[in-house]
Formats: sequence, C-alpha cells, structure tokens
Amino acid sequence: RVLKEILKHQPERFKNYAELTIIRTLEAHKDPQKEVVRAAEEAATALATSINPEQCIKVLCPIIQTAECPINLAAIKMQTKIIERVHKEILNQLLPEIIPGLLMGYDNTESSVRKASVFCLVAIYSVIGEDLKPHLGQLTGSKMKLLNLYIKRAQTGSSTSGSATDLTGQS
Repeated sequence: RVLKEILKHQPERFKNYAELTIIRTLEAHKDPQKEVVRAAEEAATALATSINPEQCIKVLCPIIQTAECPINLAAIKMQTKIIERVHKEILNQLLPEIIPGLLMGYDNTESSVRKASVFCLVAIYSVIGEDLKPHLGQLTGSKMKLLNLYIKRAQTGSSTSGSATDLTGQS
C-alpha cells in the first residue's frame, strides 16, 4: 500500500527501476495471503497509471508470453489499464509485441486468463478500431465471434449513439 502511494505521488522515483518494480509486483500475485495479493493488485494498478506506458508494455509483453497463472493474468490486466491511456499511434507501433501474448492468453487453459485477454483486445479495439483486424488472422471463427460480441457490448455500454460495427465489418 505504501508502494501504491509513492507511485501515485512520486512516480519519477521508479523511472530507473520500472522493470524490477513491475516484476516484483507481479510475483506478489502468487502469495498465499489474500491481503498481499490485494495489495499487489493495487500496486499494479498504480504502476499502470504512473509509469511510462511504452516502458511498461515492453516489460509486460514477454511476461505475458512466458509466465504462468496468476502472473500472466496480472500482467494482462495491468496491460489493459495501460492500453486505456496510451495514444493510438504508439499503440499501433506496439501491436506486434502485444498481440502474440494476448492470442496465447486467449488459448490459455485458465478461463480467467482467456477472459482478461479478450478484455485487453477489446481495450485495444477501443483505441485503434479496425487497425486491430489484420493482427487477428489466426483467431478461429468462434473466437472472433466472441471477441466481436464483447466489442459490441463495450461500444453500446460506452456510447448510446452511432452504430456498432465488428471486426468483420458488419453492423
């Protein structure tokens, strides 16, 4: 909790230690005590909103691709929070690094990891729109349908005007 407060008020202190801080915070998600895990979740949220988004994503991508649950789950959730605050141009440049881990997560045996991956893809879509489509070629039809369903839900939940289109170009 102290880490969260320092991150919130003095994020510059972590600039040179971002990678180590992210890794240690994610590892705390494995702790058997729920209070430690809760504090790690709060610290991860603070990291996602305090540290340079590009720097965070570059640290998180290899973790998402190689770690087991619950570390990969925490990393995906953290990445989702970062994506919500990153600029479209930067996100487009980072997609080749981001998408492979999310597609792996979408195939994970843990349903929570699959769900977090879908939510992260929805967050990406909400920032870059149709630019996401070329990166999803390896998704099966049913997974694409599910992703489109969540995208439509997010669009109707966030705006009441305009038509919702999906990644197949249908309304």
